[in-house]
Amino acid sequence: MSADPLSELAYEAAIRALDLQERAVEQLRSRTGILLAAASLTASFLGAQSIQRTGGFGVLNALALISMVASISLSVYVLLPKSGFVFSLSGPGMYEQLYPFREDEAEVRRRLIYWLDGYWRTNQERIDRLGRYYLAATIALMLQLVLWSWALADTIS
Repeated sequence: MSADPLSELAYEAAIRALDLQERAVEQLRSRTGILLAAASLTASFLGAQSIQRTGGFGVLNALALISMVASISLSVYVLLPKSGFVFSLSGPGMYEQLYPFREDEAEVRRRLIYWLDGYWRTNQERIDRLGRYYLAATIALMLQLVLWSWALADTIS
C-alpha cells in the first residue's frame, strides 16, 4: 500500500502513540509493584517496631495502619488486570470494516488514523485514572512512613 506522505506519517504517529501508551501502562504497573513492596516493608519494619514499643495501637499507629491499608489497596487496584485497553487493531475486524473502501487507499488510511486516535483517547483516560490511583497510593505510603516514624520517635524521647 503506497499512500501519500502525510497519511503515512499520521498513521505511523498513531501506531507509535499506542505503543507508547502500552509501555506507559507497563511502567506504571512496574512502579506500582515496587510501591506495594515498599508499603509492605514499611509496615513490617517500622509498624512492627512502633506497635511493639508503644505497647499497642495509639492514634499514630492506627492512622499509619489505615494509610498502609489504603496504599496496599490502591496499589492492588492498579495492578489488577484491566479490560478496555486497546493497543492494536483486530485484523479480521479491520478487514470487515474497511472492505467497502478497499479501492480508496486514502479513505482506508484516513479511517485507520481516526480509529487509532479514538483508541488512544480512550486509553489515555484510563491511564490517567490509574495514574491518580498510583499517586494516592504513593501519598498513603508517605503518610504511613511519617506516622510510624513519628510514633517511634515518641518512644525514644
